[in-house]
Amino acid sequence: MTKVLVAGGGIAGLSCAAYLAEGGWDVTVIEASPKLGGRAYSFMDEKSGDVIDNGQHIMMGCYENTLDFLKLVSAEDKVTVQDNLRVAFVDREGNEHYLDATSGNYPLNLGKSILKYSALTLKERLKVLDLFIDLIFVQEDDIIDLSVREWLEQEHQDENTIKALWEILAIGTLNSRIDEASAAVFVSILKRMFLGGNDATKIVLPNVGLSEMYCKQSADFIRKKGGSIKLSERVAGIIKNNGRLDVKTSKEIYSDYDFVVTAVPVHSLNKIEGIEDVIDCSKLIMKYSPILSVHLWLKENIFQEKFYGLIDSPIHWLFNHGSYISLVTSAAYDLTGLHEEELINLIYKELPKNFPVFFPEIVLSYKIIKEKRATFVPSSENVKTRNRITTANGNIILCGDWTEPMLPATIESAVMSGRKAASRVLGIEV
Repeated sequence: MTKVLVAGGGIAGLSCAAYLAEGGWDVTVIEASPKLGGRAYSFMDEKSGDVIDNGQHIMMGCYENTLDFLKLVSAEDKVTVQDNLRVAFVDREGNEHYLDATSGNYPLNLGKSILKYSALTLKERLKVLDLFIDLIFVQEDDIIDLSVREWLEQEHQDENTIKALWEILAIGTLNSRIDEASAAVFVSILKRMFLGGNDATKIVLPNVGLSEMYCKQSADFIRKKGGSIKLSERVAGIIKNNGRLDVKTSKEIYSDYDFVVTAVPVHSLNKIEGIEDVIDCSKLIMKYSPILSVHLWLKENIFQEKFYGLIDSPIHWLFNHGSYISLVTSAAYDLTGLHEEELINLIYKELPKNFPVFFPEIVLSYKIIKEKRATFVPSSENVKTRNRITTANGNIILCGDWTEPMLPATIESAVMSGRKAASRVLGIEV
């Protein structure tokens, strides 16, 4: 039986291993940390007993690879999919504005939702509609050297429109500031979201922790199919051995593997001994962007929606979990350096500006999580450099969210890369 070793037990590695196991291959996953999931996992808060994510994830109906994978590992019941796109945005006066596509059929329902989006003037809404029409014709290669801001300004989107709509969407999907992220990547995402039919526009939210939704289900599936998973074991080196591959880890040597799939970040990949013989990532410099998550447990829940986008606020999203809320700031460069007390005081000062009904006195406890290297920044130069990365040996297959040049670092890009890597091993085109 053909043997495959997958280095990395994050979402990309797990999806690759699961598809290989489903195909009947002998697959082994090696993960350096004592847990699976990489940068997307959950854990139990000791004080409250609630399971919380290290960072809240929004998915969408256009995450076709992710939704297919959840079906494969019997986890599709662990997410909730909207009937139609509906997002509540809240401005600094506490007014709610809805992007609501629940009325009518696609694409008219999407057009109506834009025309009714009250955070913008009628003229601004019409400019947004113009941009959506332009999306049909724009080619990503033509704007690869533009930042998101430059492209939006080129599309005649004024500052209010950028702040009240595009900035929230762009920073949330790219985890990057709009003046440093590539317009080509943003356009690629917008096309997937809004030009892929009504189902593509729907918001998908996990209704369990990420580890239960993804990691446990994946691990159970892989083991059930005969695969194995090794935790707290780091891949240290790769050795060519008569056309097959030996893999040296921090604990032992795994011999005679037909394929090795590397599903680790670039900075980890470059630490593997012998990797330079098959791939050169030394010129691929990744700038990383942080995400700040603040979980607040409340005496009473004053929020009506499952989630909100906050306009012109240092807090970008609020997710309502019932007994607690999660506040998320992407590209949180200015916040992750603050001390805990400074951060919570900032939250207490800023949150009432969007939600006047919020008072610090209703907070029972809080937990702050800083992911300083949450995702890479998909700048124009980063995209072009990633496009040039290739392997010099067919036995080594690259995998990971960073290997999909026209996508940012998301669950979908991770799953897609894992599925493609498995397909290469299996000899199937996707």
